Amino acid sequence: MIDKQPDPPNPFANVGRPAFVKGGTQAKKMWAIVTTVGFAIFWFSGLFLAAEVFGPRDLTIWPAILTPVGLVIGLIGRVLMAREGA
Repeated sequence: MIDKQPDPPNPFANVGRPAFVKGGTQAKKMWAIVTTVGFAIFWFSGLFLAAEVFGPRDLTIWPAILTPVGLVIGLIGRVLMAREGA
């Protein structure tokens, strides 16, 4: 039979249904996208800010503004995504 586990059972076999099989709600998926975009803005602008502070580039205001904004968007999205899963 195909479903029979070897003896002793294989610890790496997928026993039961994993949590992601049931999927997520539309709101949870939207907040996951907001979280990803927010943290992407944070890291991208944070690297530009570090390059401006420690490198030969001139300082501009945009990385200093976008870094905390991206962090806040990412954290808010993460909290709301976790709330949707509860």
